[in-house]
Amino acid sequence: MELKSAVQWIAHPDGHWILRNPEDMTFMEVDDFDKHVILQLSKQPVTNTLAEYNIDLEDVQNLLRSLAQTGMLEGTKAPKAKFNLLSFTIPLVNPDVWLSQHIDKLRWIWTWEFGFFLCAFIASSAAAWFGSSAEVVVSHQQLWTAGKIETIITFVLLTILVISLHELGHAFTLKHYGGIVKEIGLLFMCFIPGCYTDTSDQYSLVKRKQRVLVVAAGVLIQVTIWAFAVWVWLFSQSNPVCHQISYLLMVAALLTVAINLNPLNRFDGYYLLVAGTGINNLRQKSFDFYMDLLRREEIEAESSDRLVLAAYAPLSIIYTVFALSYLMSLLGNWVLRVWSF
Repeated sequence: MELKSAVQWIAHPDGHWILRNPEDMTFMEVDDFDKHVILQLSKQPVTNTLAEYNIDLEDVQNLLRSLAQTGMLEGTKAPKAKFNLLSFTIPLVNPDVWLSQHIDKLRWIWTWEFGFFLCAFIASSAAAWFGSSAEVVVSHQQLWTAGKIETIITFVLLTILVISLHELGHAFTLKHYGGIVKEIGLLFMCFIPGCYTDTSDQYSLVKRKQRVLVVAAGVLIQVTIWAFAVWVWLFSQSNPVCHQISYLLMVAALLTVAINLNPLNRFDGYYLLVAGTGINNLRQKSFDFYMDLLRREEIEAESSDRLVLAAYAPLSIIYTVFALSYLMSLLGNWVLRVWSF
């Protein structure tokens, strides 16, 4: 019952410990007492540990079960996530080596000087965009009412570009703070395709600011792309092709930002909420909160977290039902149109 040699103990400023398994990218939070018990279990028989710390065998079994399920113990492997038709991923590449080779060239991006410049740039772009709102409406009407297939294809390609840069923003930011990025791939939520970056190693970052920045990096990339596209659009009126492409890039960036900031599905908005509240595995804990209420069991959540936990589960259910109903209505309308022909 020994911990794997790769497992690391990370002291958290809130007073607990994070057990980090870099092989499976799994984590556990334990207090000082559990840490001492875990360390003693590898040095002496279980019966001696029970007597020394005056704990029940069931408590030790539960602790060992948690260690095994996260692959912390020698000879154990963390189980793979079960396939869920409404939410599943398809891994494509492991970018960690490539990120390590290039991160040093980009560390200036996370300096306060660049952050100040970026905020000023985005603010000036927003002012220019609002000041040209009438022209934005005209561009919208000219492009979308025409309904050209070329416009749709260009928009899709630009959206793919924005999403790709978005994922690289997550990956490089986590790598900047010393994390491991094991996967980038395709994500399907309620049959809607997207992309994902495995940034689970952010949980080993003890500074909340760093975790927030890892999650927010993708949205910041999208907003920066939008800000850049605004200026290209403003100064390209004499070039119809460039003017059209820059407008479509603005729309692609804004649309993906709106989708990603939704906290009720596992997009960036959800992980920003997790990082901001400090409630890891918020979705599951919210549903467990209601299960404890139904069973009339003691609620283990901190009193400061209970409002968030109480609100998240019902809002998530309402959103999921709405999204599925909307998709089913679209599918039904499409089937009716096909049958009518």
